Amino acid sequence: MSSPDVFRGHRPDFSIEKTYLLQNFKYIAGVDEAGRGALAGPLSLGMVIYDPATFDSIPDDITREVADSKQLTHKKRAAAMDVVIKHALAYTRVFIPHGVIDSCGINVATELAVKKMLKKISLKPDLVIMDGNFRFNPGVPFFPVIKGDCRSLSIASASIIAKVTRDNIMCRVESAFPGYGFAKHKGYGTRAHIEALDTLGLCAIHRRSYDPVRSMLETEGALFNENYRLR
Repeated sequence: MSSPDVFRGHRPDFSIEKTYLLQNFKYIAGVDEAGRGALAGPLSLGMVIYDPATFDSIPDDITREVADSKQLTHKKRAAAMDVVIKHALAYTRVFIPHGVIDSCGINVATELAVKKMLKKISLKPDLVIMDGNFRFNPGVPFFPVIKGDCRSLSIASASIIAKVTRDNIMCRVESAFPGYGFAKHKGYGTRAHIEALDTLGLCAIHRRSYDPVRSMLETEGALFNENYRLR
């Protein structure tokens, strides 16, 4: 199975999907994740499959709205998600809790999420393409794509699904864990988040295997905010 390996430096399109379509892979699922580097909250993954007919005749709103989620504002991501849902043949998303990440590691958690999505999605793909350089064996042909969220519309769409749904979760947990700023930084290690950790201590959704949380736990007398345990 050959791989398109040239990053063109423009908005994502269906060039990669069309290459695999010529290799007799009809239903091609794009996959991406959100929250990999966060200090708190779940890992989120999205999976999107488009009709192969879309590859040569891209709807104007996909061209206009869909891009790598990191390049879009929150408002534009929400609008893009509506476009993805409108045009996708099938899509799904899963969340892997922080406790699973701590117990098995982020890469195993990511592979687990891909396998879960393959069981959930209504249309089973012939091939999975995913942003990154992973080497998974999810039970169907799998190919990693470096900078895939910038190159493939299927992967970019999955990145939007993953990011928007995770951001919504982190906004909702703000009320359960006030003071940390989760609605603003979404659990990532911003200066404000680190300062909140120093002041409030750890809460129930912090990843114990990630620094500086891990180092805080290893320090004698580390502060744990008992009031913010999940019930």
